[in-house]
Amino acid sequence: MSKCWSCAGDRAASDPLCPACGKVQPPGAAPDKFALLGLKRVYDIDLAQVEERYRALSRKLHPDRFARAPPKERRFSLEQTTLLNDAWRTLRDPARRAEHLLELRGVKVATDVTMSPEFLEQTLEDREKLMDAKLSGEPLDALAQGVREKRDAAMAEVRTLLQGEVDPARAADLLAKMRYYARYLDEVEGREAEI
Repeated sequence: MSKCWSCAGDRAASDPLCPACGKVQPPGAAPDKFALLGLKRVYDIDLAQVEERYRALSRKLHPDRFARAPPKERRFSLEQTTLLNDAWRTLRDPARRAEHLLELRGVKVATDVTMSPEFLEQTLEDREKLMDAKLSGEPLDALAQGVREKRDAAMAEVRTLLQGEVDPARAADLLAKMRYYARYLDEVEGREAEI
């Protein structure tokens, strides 16, 4: 528990607003993105519920609401809104959500994972097929479907991994693969990659 800076009332460290006086609170050191949105720490979440909680909290914390507040509270509003946006982006993305869950369990997922030669070879083949299909004007649906199946298999394994004993090396490997699949599908569907 923490104390509100304004009324000295008790509040959970993850509460962005004081439950007693409603003042915006300073963000904690390492925020739990699930707690920020009032969610349980589980991989399988209801994305509609995440969206609903994000929007409700976003309305309460938006810096425009605090334009006349003291500078301290305006700064807290901006900081909390930044954390809220990051939490929303993290929890709606399966790979980021899994990585955050692992971090909350004390597992730091390495960003420089050494991928197997077989996987790297497969990624090169996937890219070549995609380039050939784009140049020839062929439909990309079949290529995307194959990568979606691989992504879904990796996601299923991550889900299983998060329900039991975590193997950090395996988790890092799967998350790196999921990032690749996400970038590939973004390219196929013409979206800009977030990662």
